Amino acid sequence: MDFINDLALSAEQKEYLKGLIEKIKSVMPVSLYQHSINTLEYAGIMAEKHHADLDFFNLGIVCILHDYGKVFSYKELVETAINNKLKVSSFALKSPPLIHGFVGAYLVSRDFDISKKEVLKAIKFHTVGYCNMSLEDKIFFISDKIEKNRDYDGVEKCRDLALKNIDLCLLEVYKNNIIYIVKRNRLLHPDTSKIWNNICGGI
Repeated sequence: MDFINDLALSAEQKEYLKGLIEKIKSVMPVSLYQHSINTLEYAGIMAEKHHADLDFFNLGIVCILHDYGKVFSYKELVETAINNKLKVSSFALKSPPLIHGFVGAYLVSRDFDISKKEVLKAIKFHTVGYCNMSLEDKIFFISDKIEKNRDYDGVEKCRDLALKNIDLCLLEVYKNNIIYIVKRNRLLHPDTSKIWNNICGGI
């Protein structure tokens, strides 16, 4: 967690992020915990490279907590969505790889007392994305997919683009994600084509 000390945040904000890290470390499997830390670290690298004028405190919270929903079983996530009448599509309810994000936003709000809309939105849609993502969400979305332990065809190209052009990198990351899903004969989220077209049109 030493790299947190180098972030352009107040001492209070740094301590808050460190506190969140300690909390997830106690409940997450080692690999999932490390992925969360790696995502935060890579987001910091991207922000520094682009000298981005962004809210890194909120971005840091998202990076640390985005996979909190994976702590819970698929059955628990479905029950949480139904019992709390969450707005989760039938598609997401039937998809174990997706539901942890959509329900995870509620769980983060409940268990960490976080109410910031931009934080919860980023967590909710982190598996699928959404149209016209903010700069913070683009950096997070990319970092989640290309942090240092990710290993797949094309990841090095994405890492190179991430430090040159965020929008072109987002396009490449999204393309790889679609190819990954299609190659495995899995269903694409209904919003995928809309988001893809939005990304293409936004460059």
